[in-house]
Amino acid sequence: MATPPSNRNTGINANLKQPLGFTRTTNRGTGAVSSVLRRDTTAPKRATFTPSQYPGANSLSMQAQKAGYSGVAARNPQVVPAQASQLTVQSRTVSDMQYRRFAAYIEEKSGIVLGESKHYLVNSRLSSLLLRFGVPSVDELITKAMDPTRYKEISDAVIDAMTTNETLWFRDTYPYLALRNMILPDIARRGKVPCRIWSAACSSGQEPYSIAMVVQEQATQMVHVDPAQTQIIGTDISPEMLERCRAGLYDNHALARGLSAERKAKFFRPTEDPNLMRIDDKIKSMVTFKQMNLLGSYSLLGRFDVIFCRNVLIYFNNEVKSQILDKFALSLNPGGYLILGSSESLSGLTDKYEMVRCNPGLAYRLKSYA
Repeated sequence: MATPPSNRNTGINANLKQPLGFTRTTNRGTGAVSSVLRRDTTAPKRATFTPSQYPGANSLSMQAQKAGYSGVAARNPQVVPAQASQLTVQSRTVSDMQYRRFAAYIEEKSGIVLGESKHYLVNSRLSSLLLRFGVPSVDELITKAMDPTRYKEISDAVIDAMTTNETLWFRDTYPYLALRNMILPDIARRGKVPCRIWSAACSSGQEPYSIAMVVQEQATQMVHVDPAQTQIIGTDISPEMLERCRAGLYDNHALARGLSAERKAKFFRPTEDPNLMRIDDKIKSMVTFKQMNLLGSYSLLGRFDVIFCRNVLIYFNNEVKSQILDKFALSLNPGGYLILGSSESLSGLTDKYEMVRCNPGLAYRLKSYA
């Protein structure tokens, strides 16, 4: 099968969109042009976080609100419209009626089920967008987000805020041990070329890049998959997250989460900004990123030998989970593997896979008749 078209950026250049929170300075010397990323320190300061009060609110919900606010704020530029500099935020709290409308909208667009009592999640993730778009309340932001024809940028940012989840390098460890010690050697013994791996809902890119590092490290073993014959596809619903993935730039905070000093030294390169490192080109070149909604069709992606879909199914109802799992089955090559999150199970959802114990952890292999 032909390799899917690549959207890779292979280095820092003047045409690359800078990561959020940074500015790009172009230096023109004698016969050379270089582009340097620097952290933006001139943008207006954000409003101080104010927790939403509602019946039953406790210290845990306040902490969750603050974490959500900080996470979305970190992914969004601090530059705000001129009119927003005089903006008075009227309400950071979603009303009950608007919450119900928004919950139905998010489920239709992304499959995520908010349920009856996740007001704090909406408040924390959306209130950090108010100044960016010059909107005085969460309710008004939601109204505009639900009209993507007129307010596409707001709609995209809101979907991004509600669907982007926490991620880190080599999360939970055991899936990557299973990949290195069991799955890749099995694929190599079967002579499968090329080896294709899909990281679904890849967020800011740590998972597909971690997979690429494992493939590179495993290549030193007797039975191995050739990194040059390995295609890794990362997909996500968020255009902003995919832009960050393609840039391959991570700050010190992100690099400290799950990444060993040895791997950091081996697979990352310094940039002009001491707080920012760039993933090595040999890892970056192994991964292609594409926008995709898991509720849609997967047919254009082709078939895979391994699918990672970790800590994603927990956000869907059982009917949507079953649909996604059955579509994964159609996207796997015979004997292909599916790796889920540690708290996720196939029980009662599909019969197309058999459980494989990896010691530690579990994986699921496509049954021969699926």
